[in-house]
Amino acid sequence: MTRDMCADVKMEESYMRMSIEYNNDDSRKKIQDAIVKVEKETGIYPTIIRRAISEHCGNISVEFDTEGVGREAGDFCEDVLKTLGIDHCGL
Repeated sequence: MTRDMCADVKMEESYMRMSIEYNNDDSRKKIQDAIVKVEKETGIYPTIIRRAISEHCGNISVEFDTEGVGREAGDFCEDVLKTLGIDHCGL
């Protein structure tokens, strides 16, 4: 069984990626809706990558080239996590 609504964040010098896993269609839709909501609120449109593991499982990643937008990238990710009710990231 894959993890559901579990997030992890990876950062390098000028790059940031947040991935959120899902194991059902409802969670996938919640993640997508949260990203769209935060995009509209912030006016920030990061790269979104959707990876399917199976028909109902996978992960959605939000990626930023943080050159010049470091704080905004962090705020964006925090807002998405808060919208989803995720209060910590997995290891």
